[in-house]
Amino acid sequence: MRRATENWLRIAKAELKAAQSLFNDSNHIKSTEHCHAALEKILKAIITENEQVPAKIHDLLKLASIAIIENLQIEVQDLLDELNDIFMATRYPDEFLEIEAKITQEKNLDLLEKTKETFKWLEKKIK
Repeated sequence: MRRATENWLRIAKAELKAAQSLFNDSNHIKSTEHCHAALEKILKAIITENEQVPAKIHDLLKLASIAIIENLQIEVQDLLDELNDIFMATRYPDEFLEIEAKITQEKNLDLLEKTKETFKWLEKKIK
């Protein structure tokens, strides 16, 4: 594994750990943001391992496309799309209250569990 890939993977794992810690602290918005970040970083690890420089973008679906992830399951596509929407909504105050109301403990737990499963699946694409 390339050193740059190892660095992206290390950061991705830290983001996933942060997502879990924030969930445990009932900070559901931030936990969900870190779910997005964990998947973004692991996709960038895959891109790096494929000897490309990852684009400075945050769109998970575009990153998956760049990483050439074939057979992207519809459930994974839906997760990436939903996390993209949440990521963008938390960046603009006029939408923040809406998204805060939608990210309940149950919703956060669902997204966190799906993120963990997707993370494991993507990690296998590196090794």
